[in-house]
Parts: sequence; structure tokens; C-alpha cells
Amino acid sequence: MADYVVPNPKREVRCAFNIEVVRAALKAIEPHVKPTKLAVSNDTMNFYIYEAPASGIFSLGMFLDISLHEISPTHTLIQFEGRRAVGWIDSTHEITQTYGFINGCISMLGKILRGELK
Repeated sequence: MADYVVPNPKREVRCAFNIEVVRAALKAIEPHVKPTKLAVSNDTMNFYIYEAPASGIFSLGMFLDISLHEISPTHTLIQFEGRRAVGWIDSTHEITQTYGFINGCISMLGKILRGELK
């Protein structure tokens, strides 16, 4: 095991959709990104946590924190942060896997927003 800690992998995307539309799409992502489940849904604070159960390199699972920020009535900023369920990410392989998971979620969210998935 490495003796250093790196920041959690993060991504930020801006989209041309109202925050309410993005919120609904975000809640519809669960069946399309397996295996995940929506562990925390806080519409008041626009904060959500998806949990991916233990598998592969994340033997104790991982969490994907997602926060929504209204930029304008027609644009939303979405922030993603992946983190281990226990401990911290400390290897290049874990960083790569986490970014892959985040990118997969962004891709699915885009498909839902475009109406390609329901």
C-alpha cells in the first residue's frame, strides 16, 4: 500500500438544463449504472450520494457525491466526487477506476437528459 494520499477524483460539468430537470434525471440514473443505489437524496440542499457496493479494487465499496448548483434558470452546474466507503484513495489504479465510474455516470446522465434513456 502506498504511503501517500491523493485528493478524491472530481469532475464538474455544466449543462443547458434547468436544475429541476437535472434533479429528475439524476434520480433516474440508478437502474442504468449498475450496481449502484441512491443512498442519500436531499432536494433542499441539492446533494445526492450514490453507493457502489464492494467490488474489484474497492473491496469495501465507494460513494459518489453529487451536488447541483443553479447557474441560471436554464443552466445547471453538476459536481461529482468519488470516494472510498472506508479509508482514502491512494493508488493510481483506484484513481483510474473512480474516474471511469464518474465518467460512466456523466454519460448515462447525458443520455437521460437527451431522452435516449428513461
